[in-house]
Amino acid sequence: MINKLISNGVITGIAITIYMALLYAAGLEYLSNWWLTVLMYPIAIGLLCYFTIQMRNLYAAVPFDFKKTFIVFLSMAMIATLVSTIWNIFLFNVIDKSLAKELSDLILEQTREMMEKWGAPDETIVKTMKEMKDLPTQFKPLYQLKSWLSGGIFLVIVSAICAAFLKRKNESPFKAA
Repeated sequence: MINKLISNGVITGIAITIYMALLYAAGLEYLSNWWLTVLMYPIAIGLLCYFTIQMRNLYAAVPFDFKKTFIVFLSMAMIATLVSTIWNIFLFNVIDKSLAKELSDLILEQTREMMEKWGAPDETIVKTMKEMKDLPTQFKPLYQLKSWLSGGIFLVIVSAICAAFLKRKNESPFKAA
């Protein structure tokens, strides 16, 4: 089961990586487009749900209660996001070292334009731009690994929600052990 769990996590991570690589290949304006980046989440969650159901069916003798389903989903999600984090580290620090600066500049420009469009006061815009000046730092390897770990909190929440739906039927996630 562990091998299947790891391979499913890696496959999901590769799918995320391919999606992000396609955005990169399409151009900086696509990579900086927040809704195209957010679209990656339902794709990844859909794959993880598919693989969780596949494993639940493959290992019919294993009780896929809430706890087991949660652990399987979360483990695959952590592996998948680690694979994509490694890709991002490689992309921003080996393949295209200027990408972090270029992408940060574009994100700052888009943020300024959006705030102006919404009628934000100039002092708020200036304050936001100052707060975001260290944006390129987020693409450094250590920062990305820290983000992967802290993103685990989000993955725990997603995993709990998905496990509640994907567990074997007639098993309450709140029943006493």
